[in-house]
Amino acid sequence: MKFFVSGKVGVEGDARSVMNALRAAGHEITFDWTTIDHLRPYDENAAASREAAVKESHGVKDADVLIVLPHDQGVGIYVELGIAIGSGVPVRVVTNVESRTMFFHHPLVKKVDSLEQILKEFGVTPENCTIAD
Repeated sequence: MKFFVSGKVGVEGDARSVMNALRAAGHEITFDWTTIDHLRPYDENAAASREAAVKESHGVKDADVLIVLPHDQGVGIYVELGIAIGSGVPVRVVTNVESRTMFFHHPLVKKVDSLEQILKEFGVTPENCTIAD
């Protein structure tokens, strides 16, 4: 299967760990956003920001599943969530707190309490994936 893993810039290690575990289980990552440079301020890095936005958008659309890792800041995950829903891509959101958006209740979105649930669903050994608390 093909996956896009959405996470927070600044804690890329979490997303990398998930992507590595998925790859080790034979899955494909549609776009690894952790390989691009930090682009803030976006206006001063407009060309690179444009290129990254296009690559990430295609990565979400090309995925069989979008995995959203938990974090309480940022807007990127919500853009990626919207792209996935608009493209008919199923979404798994790791969260056990009150939903920050009604779209976490969209029929394509499944909320789970732990990353382990998602990994097991797709045949990945959770022991091979470590997420910082």
